Amino acid sequence: MKTLKPIILMAGFVAAIVLIFKGLRINGSTGLLIMLLGLAIILFELYLYNKSYQ
Repeated sequence: MKTLKPIILMAGFVAAIVLIFKGLRINGSTGLLIMLLGLAIILFELYLYNKSYQ
């Protein structure tokens, strides 16, 4: 279980980066929403990382 969490977080980060770059190629509000979803995933992962240091 200890080694599974970093793997899941890394996969989520890579998926978020892919979403951001895919959203850049789509014009209109759909692309913007895809990029915002990628940003939300990255911010959620930062929250999970920083939660353990409070």
